Amino acid sequence: MRHRILRMLFLLATSWLYFHVLKQDGYEAPWMPLQEIMRYSVPPPFGHRLLFAFLANGFQWVFPGFGYLKCFLLSQLVAILLAFEAIRRWGALFIRQDLAFMAQLLLVVILIPTIGYFNFYDIGIVFFFTASLLCLYKGRFAAYLILLALGTLNHEGSLLLIPVFIAMNAHDNLASRAFWGKVMAQLAVWVGVRSILCWWLPMEVVPALHLGDNVRELLHPTAWLLMRYLPSGLWVGVAAFGIRYAPILLKRSLILLPLLIITALDFGIIHEVRLFDALAPLVVALILCLNSGACLQREASISSGI
Repeated sequence: MRHRILRMLFLLATSWLYFHVLKQDGYEAPWMPLQEIMRYSVPPPFGHRLLFAFLANGFQWVFPGFGYLKCFLLSQLVAILLAFEAIRRWGALFIRQDLAFMAQLLLVVILIPTIGYFNFYDIGIVFFFTASLLCLYKGRFAAYLILLALGTLNHEGSLLLIPVFIAMNAHDNLASRAFWGKVMAQLAVWVGVRSILCWWLPMEVVPALHLGDNVRELLHPTAWLLMRYLPSGLWVGVAAFGIRYAPILLKRSLILLPLLIITALDFGIIHEVRLFDALAPLVVALILCLNSGACLQREASISSGI
C-alpha cells in the first residue's frame, strides 16, 4: 500500500508540474487554432492529428459550459497522466522497481524546455512511443498494434515505430514469414487509419518540405538556435554514456534518432526542439541504464576489493 501511494504521488507531482508549465508558458499560435481543430475545419497535417481533439470535444459534450481552451487543457492533462505513468513502467525495465520514479523526474525535466505553442499531439506522441516501446520490449504485439492505430490518429509520425520494430526484431528473423507478417500488419494498420482520415478530411495540400531552409539554418547556426537545443542536447549527452550498459533491444531501438533527424529536416522547422519529443523514452532509458550500470560496476569493484 505504501509503495502504491508513493507511486501515485510521484505520478501526480510530476504530471502536475508539466501541466502547470504548459498552462503558464504555452500559447495558442495563429497557425494552430484550437477551436477550429476541434471543429475539424483545419487542413492537414494538423487537421489529421485528432485523437485528443476527439477527447476535448468529449469534455465539451459532458460540460457544455466549458470553453474550448479549458477542454483542450483537460485533454492534455489526460495525455500527460498517461505519458508519465507509461514512462514509469518503461523505466522499471532498466532500473530497480522501487527507483522507477526516476523516469518520471527525468521526463519532466527533459520535456519542459520543449514546451511552446499549444497543440493536441506532442505529449500524446511521448505516451504512444513510450507505451509502444514497452509493448515491443515485452513482446505484446496485439497491444502494440492497438497503440499504433491510436497513435496514428494522434500523429502520422507513428510510422517510425515500424522500422524500430524491424530493427529490434530482424536479427535472425529475416527469413521468417511470421516476422514479415507482423511488419505487413503494422503497415496495414497505419495505412488503414491514414486512409480513413484522408477520406473523412480530404488532404487538399501536399505537406510542405523545409529541407533547404533547415540545412541553411544548420550551416549558419545562430546563438538563439544553439540555446534552443542546449537543454535537450545536454540530456542526450548524458544518455550517450548509458549506451554501453544498455540491453541489445534498447540499442537497436536507437535507430529512431536518425529517423527523427530525417523527418525533422524534411518536414519540420528545425528550431522546434519538440520535433524530437518521441526520443524522450530512449533518453530516459539510457540514463537509467547509466545509473544501474555504474552502480553494478561500483559494487563489483567493492566486492573484488574485499
